[in-house]
Amino acid sequence: MGKIFLFLAYLFLAFSVCAAENSESFSPAPGVKAVVEIKGNHLMWKTYYRNGSAQGDVSIDTEKVIHINVDSYDFSGKYGFSVWHVDDGMGVYSIYRIFTFSSSDNKFVERNPSSMCGDEFINLKVDKKRRRLVSTYWNNGVPKLCVTRFRSGEHGSTAE
Repeated sequence: MGKIFLFLAYLFLAFSVCAAENSESFSPAPGVKAVVEIKGNHLMWKTYYRNGSAQGDVSIDTEKVIHINVDSYDFSGKYGFSVWHVDDGMGVYSIYRIFTFSSSDNKFVERNPSSMCGDEFINLKVDKKRRRLVSTYWNNGVPKLCVTRFRSGEHGSTAE
């Protein structure tokens, strides 16, 4: 009986640890609480603020494990999040989607790399010193660096 109890306790703890890795709670701005979670291939988020709440969701097309990171990707001091996974091919590249917080709407907005760099952040590096995002894109099969800077207070981006 004791072994069964220990086994069930172990399963419960293992499940709790896995679930915790697929959920993040944080404050993107003063007075706002956010919960971001992954369920299968589905990304869901909800923000709670004084006068209500907002929510959103997207599907992520991958068979790989999806991870969540929290950071200020627009360097405004307001926290957003990224979700990433390795590519479904040989698992060589990390593919990111970035969401920044919009104070005017109290919700998250998906952001894209500079228009010349394709539609994904691949192998993303956050350069806090220079306040930019560096990723990879391919031009005629040749890997190139893409530098993205988000314009303050807007949902656009610029490239270098």
